[in-house]
Amino acid sequence: MALSSGKPSNRTQKELAIEAVKNIDNEPKKIKMHRFNVDIPETLHREMKIKAVQEGVTLNVLATKIFNEYLSK
Repeated sequence: MALSSGKPSNRTQKELAIEAVKNIDNEPKKIKMHRFNVDIPETLHREMKIKAVQEGVTLNVLATKIFNEYLSK
């Protein structure tokens, strides 16, 4: 909980705690990630990096997108 300047809050510690717990549901959930190493030809790697730059995403995001598209078929 961040400190704020100004007037003190009229809310009790209990009310503040309840509000903090409610806000937990609004926070984005972290997805557990696993490392996946694969050997690919240098030309394919270069093409993927170029495509990632064109789309404005990282190579990891592009690879995840490709895997998801393939697996959804």
